[in-house]
Amino acid sequence: MKGTRVRAVDMVRRIRDRQAKALAGKSAAEVIAFYRAAGQAATQDATPSVSSRRTRTNKALKPTSRAPRKAKTQRPSRTARG
Repeated sequence: MKGTRVRAVDMVRRIRDRQAKALAGKSAAEVIAFYRAAGQAATQDATPSVSSRRTRTNKALKPTSRAPRKAKTQRPSRTARG
């Protein structure tokens, strides 16, 4: 299987430079609004994770269906074995 080479550092730098160019001369409130909108768009595009599909109720733990474990048998000490 042949892997795909990803140049992560270059990709992040391009994204950062694009954002810096888009936000140049903006006020602090406009910058915050930009990142909030980007965050909301990212969370809407993402598929739901396992934790978000779980029910929010705090259910009590139930015992497992496994039979209780048997007590360990003790081996004779080395001196008793000879």
